[in-house]
Amino acid sequence: MVVFAHRDAAATTPRPIYGANIHYGLRRTLGYNSVAQGIKQLSEVGAVSFRDYLPWQSFDFRTGAPSLIYSERLMSFLPQARFKPLLNLGGANSQVPGGVPPVSEEGLQYFDRYLEAVVSATRQYDPIYEIWNEWNMYIGTGPRMPRMQGAGDTSDPRAAVHYARIARTAVDTIKKINPHAIVIVGAVGDDTDWMWAKAITRDGALDHADGLSVHLYNQCARLVSDRTAKEMIVRLEKLQDALKTIRNGQQTSIYVTEFGWPTSQGNCGMPLDVSAYNFAHFVLQSATLPWLKGAWMHELKNIGPDPVDRENNFGLFTFDDQPKPAACFMREATDLVKSAKVLELHEPFPDVFVLRATTARGQTVALWTSGPFKRANYRFDTPASHARRMCGDTITTSQPASLGAQPVVYEFDQNAQISVAVDTGELPAPGTK
Repeated sequence: MVVFAHRDAAATTPRPIYGANIHYGLRRTLGYNSVAQGIKQLSEVGAVSFRDYLPWQSFDFRTGAPSLIYSERLMSFLPQARFKPLLNLGGANSQVPGGVPPVSEEGLQYFDRYLEAVVSATRQYDPIYEIWNEWNMYIGTGPRMPRMQGAGDTSDPRAAVHYARIARTAVDTIKKINPHAIVIVGAVGDDTDWMWAKAITRDGALDHADGLSVHLYNQCARLVSDRTAKEMIVRLEKLQDALKTIRNGQQTSIYVTEFGWPTSQGNCGMPLDVSAYNFAHFVLQSATLPWLKGAWMHELKNIGPDPVDRENNFGLFTFDDQPKPAACFMREATDLVKSAKVLELHEPFPDVFVLRATTARGQTVALWTSGPFKRANYRFDTPASHARRMCGDTITTSQPASLGAQPVVYEFDQNAQISVAVDTGELPAPGTK
C-alpha cells in the first residue's frame, strides 16, 4: 500500500532543465534546415533548452583574432530561440598548431583564443558552456581507436589526465571573461563503472566547474530489463555516490547532456512505443533527483532517412518532421513535473513506480512499470476526479486495473487522502476483468 500524507506542500528545489539536442552548429545540415521548424518542435516536446555544437573548426585563425566562418545556422537560431542554449565547445582542429587534440602548450593557447571568441560571440544569450564531447571515446579526428579501458594510459590522448588539464584551463578562461557563466565538464561517453569520470575528478577537472556532464545509453544492453530509464537512473546514483567519496562528501551537480533510445530497425533498435515510454519514465524519475540540473534528450529529430542506421533514428521526430510517439510522452511528462510544487516517488516493487505531483490545481498520481517485461495490479481507495493513459484514452477512475509501461495518470482534488494498493500477483487474462 502506497499512502500519500495530505499536507500543504511548500515548493521544493527547482526542477531539472529538460531540453533536446539539435544540429544547427555543424556544417552538415542533418535535416536541420529551418529555424522556425526547430523552434516549433522544441516547443511541442516541452523543452526549455537546446544543446548544439559551436566547434573549434568554425573559427578561422589566419587573420589574427579568431573569426567565425561557419555555424551560420546556429548564429541565426540563437537570437530567435526562446530556449536556454547549451553549447558544446571543442573538436580537434587540424588548422592550428597542436590542435589535434590541444594537449600541448601551443595547442592550449589556440584553444583558449577560440574559447574567448566563443564567449564574445554568445555571451548575450546566457548559454551553458560544455567542454568537449566524449573525449574518452574519440578525440575528433582520424580512425577510431579501440575502446579505452578506465582512465587510460598517458600515451593515449583520450586519457583522463589530458582531458582534466584541458578542462581546468577552459573553465578558467571562460570564467575570467564571464564570471557568471555556467561551465560544465566531461560530456563523458560510454564509461564502464564511471572509471574515466572518477579519474578526471581526481585530476581536478571539476575544481572550478559548475558540474559534470555525462551521456546515458543502454539500447544495446544484453538484458531487455536493462534497456530502461531505471537503469540509467541507478547508474547516475552510483556516479553521485562515487563522486561524493572523491570530493569529501560534496554533492556534485550532474548534467545529462545526451540520453535516448533509437527506433531503428534491427540490432539495438527499439519499438516506437517502448522508446516513447522510456523517455517519459526518465523525466518522471529524474525530476526527483535534487542534484540533477538538466537532461537533454538525444535528439530532436532523426538526422537521416535510413530506417536501419542506428545513429539516424534517435529523434523524437522523423527525418521528414513527423512526430513519433515519444514527442507526446516527452511533452506530457515535462508538463507534469514543471507544474509540480512537490514530487514524491515510490517504488513499492522493483520496476513498479508511483509518483505524486502536488500542484496549484490539485494532486496528480502517475503509475507505470519499467518496461513490457513487468506488470502489476493497482487499486485506489478514493475515486479520482479523472483518469487517463498518458497520451491515450480516458480510463475508469474507480475499478482495479493492471499496469504496464505506458503511464496512467489520475487527478485528485487538493484535499483528497490518497492511497493506492499495488501488487504483482496473478494478473487477469487479456480481455477479462
